[in-house]
Amino acid sequence: MKKSTLALALVVALVAGVFASGFSSIALAQEKETYNFVIITHSATIPFWVPLVKGAQDAARAISLAEGVEITVRHMGPQLFNVEEQVSILENAVQSGVDGIITTLPDLNAFDAPVANALAQGIPVIATNTDDTSGDNPRLAYVGQLDITAGNVLGQKIVEYVGTSGKIAIGLEDLGHPSLQDRLTGVRQVLDQTDIQYEILHTTADLTVAVSTFESWLLANPDAKGIFSVDQTGTTAQGTVIRNLGLKGRVVSGGWDLAPGTLQNIIDGYTQFTIDQTPYLQGYYPVVGLYLYLKYGIAPSNVDTGASIVDASNVHEVIALSEAGYR
Repeated sequence: MKKSTLALALVVALVAGVFASGFSSIALAQEKETYNFVIITHSATIPFWVPLVKGAQDAARAISLAEGVEITVRHMGPQLFNVEEQVSILENAVQSGVDGIITTLPDLNAFDAPVANALAQGIPVIATNTDDTSGDNPRLAYVGQLDITAGNVLGQKIVEYVGTSGKIAIGLEDLGHPSLQDRLTGVRQVLDQTDIQYEILHTTADLTVAVSTFESWLLANPDAKGIFSVDQTGTTAQGTVIRNLGLKGRVVSGGWDLAPGTLQNIIDGYTQFTIDQTPYLQGYYPVVGLYLYLKYGIAPSNVDTGASIVDASNVHEVIALSEAGYR
């Protein structure tokens, strides 16, 4: 009888221990720190943002695993370039009480007050891809390409391919977009030291419009040596234009970013080169910066994500990385 009583007592103790352990695990799970970050970009539907978002999500997973926290990252923004709509999305994110914001700043004035309001409410903001170069925006840091320097790179490549004279066109997707304007400034710094005649074309973020704009210009300028762009959509459009007009080998094409169409155009010989700004890092580093700031009070730093050239010599390697979501 005593043995039975003792055995029953042990079972009760073990069951109590299991339940206590279970409740303890549940409590620990409930106590896990959570961080809700948002990425807000202009022209949010273009494929450029795929590796940027992947970089952010990869950083969130790595930190969550290493630190025992839970970080979620959501991407949002206007379908096409629209500063007013993007500001509204940012303001709504602040109102919803997110923990941190990663955003492009494609205007030198419109984002100053919304960002200041976010910071006042304890929500850190890091700019990515497109910065407010006026110095007036209070964002904590910028992660992205140094646009004027990168524009110099494009200008130097243009001279390398067409020489120091001749006629070219340079496409600009979004009028007033500070990063694109800075890239254009960098290009001009180089071209203005040559005898190259260049015309700036507003190509828009619509691929069909960009194709039509470049086609019309080339038909009106049969002596042109090249067409170039400081953005992704225009660069992709160039290959279609050169193929349609039968100008392969006669008109040079080059520009920006690693859209699948641009990379295929390089393989096919319609486009000679494109400039990469490593958007994967533009997503990865801001998430790290937000977390370190919120958790440990470490102020985020500016990061230059570079301006590397992709051409026929390395395009296949880049395509493999692009298909995996890293380029």
